[in-house]
Order: sequence, then structure tokens, then C-alpha cells
Amino acid sequence: MERVSLGVSVRQWKGKTGARRLRKGGQVPAVVYGHRREPVVVSVESKALRAALHTHAGMNVLIDLDIRANGAADKQLVVVKELQRDIFTHDIIHVDFQAISLEETLEAHVPIVLLGTPKGVVDGGVLDQHLREVLVECLPTLIPEHIEVDVSELVVGRAIHAGELKMPEGVTLLTPPGEVMATVLAPRVEEVPTPAAVVPEAAAAAAPEAAPAPERAAEKGAEKAPAKAPAEGE
Repeated sequence: MERVSLGVSVRQWKGKTGARRLRKGGQVPAVVYGHRREPVVVSVESKALRAALHTHAGMNVLIDLDIRANGAADKQLVVVKELQRDIFTHDIIHVDFQAISLEETLEAHVPIVLLGTPKGVVDGGVLDQHLREVLVECLPTLIPEHIEVDVSELVVGRAIHAGELKMPEGVTLLTPPGEVMATVLAPRVEEVPTPAAVVPEAAAAAAPEAAPAPERAAEKGAEKAPAKAPAEGE
């Protein structure tokens, strides 16, 4: 587990107005608490904080905090418990430091890294990762940077659960073992619309009218002339 040093100063300005003033000056408002000590409001240089967190350990990095106040310094080992970011710029606007002891276990969120290409993906399926991290408990020096999961044997319709993780020695999984970490979904098949069945009445109406049958000659011809009247004397 990586370990870095970071200096902070006890804040003189408090409240929203003080916090805005600090941020304009390149500082981030923060608080230090835990391990049987009273909370202390401090400020930390924004660039120094980003550098401390820019390690392989990420949020789980161990920080030797140098708390300065009125010329005096107080040393405290901490971890970052919570970060708040601006919803538009994503800049860090507040940080909570939790004081810890190397001899006491703590809870930490550890990223999950998927390895391999699932067989189900080769067959056309889609890999869906449900969990990006798991919650564990261990000593601060045993916090894993990440936990690897081999998904190469995963087929369509199958899933890997948190309980199947191989935890490093000294690390206890706190995430419920039944939580799905990753699964392979069946490929989406586009439905081809089938033509609607033709209703007999509609078919009859749509059919062209049949040509009239030819009339019989007797019906088609002119009417017969009346019989000739008999001549006189016949």
C-alpha cells in the first residue's frame, strides 16, 4: 500500500463564505476526525491534494498528515473517507480525512478489474459489469490496490458473484456474496415485422371486379319482328 505525506493548515475562516474564499485561493476545505480525536477543520492546497491521490492506490492511499496551527505541527496518519466534487467542473471542493491506526482494521472500497474475454462475448453476447468495487475489511497496510476477476469462462446467461472472489490473505469481504459482479447478456435480436393476415372480406373488396360474362346472342340481338299478318283470302 502506497504512503504519501501531505501538509494542511487549521482553518481560520469557517462557513460557506470562508470556504468560497479558500477555494478562490487554491485551497480545499477539509476536516480531520476519528480515532478518538476531536474533529479539526483544516485547509489543504488543491494541487498537493490531487498529487497525493494520483497514485496506484487512489482513494485508499495512506497519508501522513502534517497539521499546522500557530507554528506548531501535529502528525496524524489518515485516509480519505469522502470527497465532494463540483457537479460541473468536477474539481474537489471538500475532503474528509479519517484518522487511523496501523494496528486497527478499517473498511475500504477496492476496485474490481475484469480479466479476459468471456466465451459468451465471443459468441455474440454482451458483458455487463454490475459492480465496479467491493467493500472489504483489513489492516491499512493490507488494502489491495484492486482485485482481479477472470471472466474468460463466462458464457451467455451466466454470472460471477462477489462470493466467488479470491480475497488476499488478511482481507475480509463485506459485500454480500450474492451480489452479481458481472454477467454476459444474450445478443439483442431485432424483430422483423410479419405482414398482417389478409381478411377474406378485405381481400374480396381489394380484388378487381370480374368482367361481365358475354351475353347470349338471343339476349344480345335485337328483338324478333312480330309475325306477319295473313293476307286476305288466305
